[in-house]
Amino acid sequence: MSAYPTVSAPPAVRRPGATRWAVTSGVAAVALVGVYIAAVLTPAGQRVEDSILASVDGNTLLQSGVALDAISPTAVLAILVLTVGVSLLRRRPGAAIQSAGLIIGATVTSQLLKQFVPRPDLTGELYSNSFPSGHATIAVAGLLAVMTAFGRHLRPLLFVVGTAFAAIVAEQTVAYGWHRCSDVVGSCAVALLWLGIVRFAATRWSRAATTVDQVGAKSHAVTSSIIGLAVVVCLATSGAVWGIGIGSDMSLSGSTGYGVLDGARLAAAGVVLVTAWIAWKLDRRA
Repeated sequence: MSAYPTVSAPPAVRRPGATRWAVTSGVAAVALVGVYIAAVLTPAGQRVEDSILASVDGNTLLQSGVALDAISPTAVLAILVLTVGVSLLRRRPGAAIQSAGLIIGATVTSQLLKQFVPRPDLTGELYSNSFPSGHATIAVAGLLAVMTAFGRHLRPLLFVVGTAFAAIVAEQTVAYGWHRCSDVVGSCAVALLWLGIVRFAATRWSRAATTVDQVGAKSHAVTSSIIGLAVVVCLATSGAVWGIGIGSDMSLSGSTGYGVLDGARLAAAGVVLVTAWIAWKLDRRA
């Protein structure tokens, strides 16, 4: 007999959660399509991001590409095994399924989009980047899988560390010219889309455990504050630095230089931080 007996959650309990996650997936899908149209399918969008790529010099916040180098097929498999294994050890097969669904679903979706969603040359100076960023997708999806798999005592610490790592990955993809800011936004949208899908499925069809694996109110608030403060600092600095870069020649689409590039790098990291904060606030329960 299981040490943690389960009971089916009444429909009235499941329905609000299912609605929340359905809305999350819907908003993420709209954001994914919206950023693709605005940044990839318009000349203005391409010119702005081309001007950023023209300033790439390989300089990153950590002065290395260690975060990017850590993202590999082996790393994806390791995250998958870790999160599923931890979930099963905690006797939560539903969390194992959700973790696997998040990582596999987001990764496959990202790769399919990269193959079948084109970036037409609308400016005559197109830089070859695929939409969205596979590295950023893996980093964010892995972060959300960790949030799913680990218990309430370790979850806040691992989530903060994982968020920082994912933000650095996003920053480095832009710093090295591998991807544009819009590619990072697309990656975050894909990860949130799959978070909504797996949570929706869980609220509709899983059996809710009588033992509640909920992060304490104080720990949840502290984690929210840390990530929220990082969001404000990162995006405010990005806006200031980017504004200085654009102001140097009074041209949004033609600006080049450290100001524009550094602002874009911080903006990419900021998008990941915002995504993590939203997921943390939405996902109050495991």
